[in-house]
Formats: sequence, C-alpha cells, structure tokens
Amino acid sequence: MLRKGWVGIYRQAGLWVLPTLFFLLQGLATAQETSDCMECHGNPNKVGKVARIDHDTGEIKVVSMLVDEKAFLDSAHGRSKEKFTCIDCHGDLSGVYGEHDPLLKPVDCITFCHDDPAAEYQEGSHVEHMKEKEKRPPTCKECHMGVNSARETPVKDDKFHRAYINKNCGNCHEEYMYTYCTNLHGQLTSLGECSTEVANCSDCHGGHEILKSSEPDSMVGEKKIVETCSKCHAGADKNFVRHVAHPKFKRPELYKGILKALGERDIKKIALDPQSYLMLIFVAYMGIITFTFSSFGLHSLLMWFRILQEERKGEEGHGHH
Repeated sequence: MLRKGWVGIYRQAGLWVLPTLFFLLQGLATAQETSDCMECHGNPNKVGKVARIDHDTGEIKVVSMLVDEKAFLDSAHGRSKEKFTCIDCHGDLSGVYGEHDPLLKPVDCITFCHDDPAAEYQEGSHVEHMKEKEKRPPTCKECHMGVNSARETPVKDDKFHRAYINKNCGNCHEEYMYTYCTNLHGQLTSLGECSTEVANCSDCHGGHEILKSSEPDSMVGEKKIVETCSKCHAGADKNFVRHVAHPKFKRPELYKGILKALGERDIKKIALDPQSYLMLIFVAYMGIITFTFSSFGLHSLLMWFRILQEERKGEEGHGHH
C-alpha cells in the first residue's frame, strides 16, 4: 500500500511538473522571435532612454530602447534574405523572454558577419593616415548609422545613407567638402538629390579602401579615373576626366597661391594648374556681373536726379505764371 501511495504521488507530480516544464521550454523557444521583443521595445510606455557606453569610442551616450519595427524591417538587416532577428545580434538574449539583463554585451558587427570589409577598412592607408594624424577613425556604426540608430543600418543605395556619408567625410575634409559643393555633384546633393544618379564621396573615392590619388590602385588615380567616371558617365575618356572635380575658385587659398607664384615669377606653375583658368573665368564672370549691375544702378540714379530736376523746373515755371 505504501509503495502504491508513492507511485500515486509521483504520478500526480508528473501531471503538474511535466506540463510546467514543457510550457517553460516552449516559452524559451518562442522568445527568439522579433515580435516577442517588440511587445516591450515597440511600446513607448514600457521602454525609454538609457545611458550606454560606446565600446568602440568609450563615449557615454543616451540611447532609446524604443524600436521602430517598420524602420528595422526596411533596413539592410530587416530586408536581408537571412531575415535577421534581434537575437542574431544580441546573442545573450537567446532563450530569454520578458525581463533581461539591461547591460547587454556589445554587438560585434565585425566578428559576427563583416570581417572582410572591416579588415579592408582597418588595414587601409586611410585609417593608417588618420592614426598618424592622431585622429580617431570612424567606426562601422558611425558610418552605417540609420535614421534613429545603428540597428536600422540602411541599404547601400539609401538616400539618407548616401547623404550621411558626405556629412561624415566632411567632418574631417572640410575644404574638400566645400569644393565638392561648388561642383555640380555637390550642388545637387546640397539640394537634397542624394540618389545614385549623383556621385557622393564614396562613389568616387571608395567606401572601405580609400586611397590617395597618387596611389596606383586609387579610384581617382591616373590608371582608374576613367573607369570610375564611366560608372555614371558612359563614354567617358581621358579628355572627360580632365575636368576639375573640386574647383577652388571660391577659396582664398587659391588666390594666395597664385599671388605667391606671381611673386616668384613662376608663370609655368600657374599655366599648368587648371584651377587658374577656372579662377580667371570666375573673376571675369563676376566682373561682368558687377559692371552690369553697377552701370544699371548708376544709370537709374542719374535718371532719378534728372526727373527731380525736371519736376523742380516745372514747379518754378508754374509759380511765375
């Protein structure tokens, strides 16, 4: 009887324990869907902003835990064939549902997926040159930032991403950014036309392996410049690429350099620099405009004085009568 009693207890326990374990395991298994995470991170009443330490830069930033699911699904990760979910990047969330450790491990984009482009970028001469200048190279997240955060990494041809690339490059290369905006490419992007129809910085100089124009493999070097321009301009040849991509005729440095060359009587240096001819055309153009409007203004002023004199003479003649 005692033995049968224990068997009964085991059976009763099994009826409760096994379903409970099954339910918990099922909960752990289904916690891996993005929709589960969005129950909290898609609700502004459940999550807010928190302070985070950027593990790449060491900076403390305030970030929002609220996730725009539509923006994520439209991002490079959301539109990928692999159909990434939250735990694909946040590995320490795997099997967790509900409350979790707020200090998650940093997402390592390089180790997880992007080791090849990262190596190309980090081992390139552009990063090496920045380190020599004691400047911190941009991180992956800083260049591939979405509208709200890095998790919404946009696709390559996204207009926001293309505009953001120009902004990032301009943070260091202010002079080149100014001269780029003097050219047609930059003028269009300044007006908001950031589609693939208009070249941005990375289209001409590369995105990860950025080389100086003097280096043999540079996209804007003598050997590859025709190929680079041909991506947008069909039929581009050696004559086509002689155009000045970064015109300096609005920069004081150009005029100082020309005056210095004139002082040193180095006429050859001025004659061989295409920027000199752009400067002459710009000065002549501004001179014509200044002369035209000045002449028009002077003519209008003289006509106004003449009208005043005639009116005064008319009033004096009327008073004699």
